[in-house]
Amino acid sequence: MTDDHFQKFTDRYQTSNTPWDTGITPPEIVSVVAELPAGKALDLGCGTGTNVRYLLQHGWQADGIDFIAQAIEMARAKLADFPPERYAVLCDDVTKLDQCAGLRPPYDLAIDIGCGHAIGAENQAKYARDVAGLLKPSGIFMLYAHCPSEGRTNFGLTADDVMRLFTPHFDIMWHVIGIDTTRGELAGWYRMAKK
Repeated sequence: MTDDHFQKFTDRYQTSNTPWDTGITPPEIVSVVAELPAGKALDLGCGTGTNVRYLLQHGWQADGIDFIAQAIEMARAKLADFPPERYAVLCDDVTKLDQCAGLRPPYDLAIDIGCGHAIGAENQAKYARDVAGLLKPSGIFMLYAHCPSEGRTNFGLTADDVMRLFTPHFDIMWHVIGIDTTRGELAGWYRMAKK
């Protein structure tokens, strides 16, 4: 994580310029939660805890991690009516998952909705390996990533990037590329199972 990246997101939370924070769990996550037996889940880049709350409401134990303290404070407020042993929301860096105290692996499900696509190329392979290391065998990883676009450096993952980074650790069960509703740009959903 760069200082510029951290400052950009800190500023956006302070000014409530967070179009990604819709307060709605995406249908792709709703579908996988309905399909799987409740277990342990991890939301990478959890923001204000919308998806952690959804998982808790559906019987899961759920943890979240985000690098913006204000987002984590908002998540804690959003989750305060759940027993604290059922969740943890941590202010930490997803590029250092192997050093993050407070995570409670192994997880049955990991979710990344718009977090990993902003990780610099130098940390992407480690991120993929670390996510796999936190999941049980056959655990599911749901990834939502914007595709690269003109004028945006160090941002986005193509389908080929996802295949290159994640197939050493995961079988990609399906993926779909479409238009992101908040940005009007190409983005993809990927469902993977740990090998």
